[in-house]
Amino acid sequence: MQRLNSVDPQFAQGRTKELLDTVQQAFGVIPNTARVMANSTAVLESFLAFSSAMGSVRIGAKLHNQVKLITSETNSCQYCTSILSAVAPSAGLSAADILSGRSGNSEDLRTKAALAFAHDVLETRGKVSTQQLKSVRAAGFGDSEIVEIVASVVLGCFTNFLNNVADTTLDIPAVEPLEATLATA
Repeated sequence: MQRLNSVDPQFAQGRTKELLDTVQQAFGVIPNTARVMANSTAVLESFLAFSSAMGSVRIGAKLHNQVKLITSETNSCQYCTSILSAVAPSAGLSAADILSGRSGNSEDLRTKAALAFAHDVLETRGKVSTQQLKSVRAAGFGDSEIVEIVASVVLGCFTNFLNNVADTTLDIPAVEPLEATLATA
């Protein structure tokens, strides 16, 4: 059972209503996670601004979403993994790309290095080793892309932590657990 309230858009007022209307216009629906965020106008507004700004990352929408997927898997956030998997095709991800993001494995060495680095950032809480940083640089990532990978992890962690705390009710189909998906791949 969900542990934090979801704001009903019909009863929202002021800036919160404006922000929820923006979400509705952008996605055609207001995901339950946005309704939970709407408990704080500042949080919803910050999330939307951060998400919007990350839409123009140099690493590209595909890798940005794959980093958020590995972050969601690592943080055991079923809500985020499910919603990211559902919207991934609109960011240009194939089923194989989604699986790569969730598992951290990729045929593409550059993607694999970025996902490994994202996982390292999570596991070390940002205190990556010099070798881990050298590895992602060797894969062709400069400082701007490394900053974007870290920001993608942070954005993912925010939604993961909030949805894990709230135990946000899924308003989309649940994604299969990674182990089951890998077994059928």
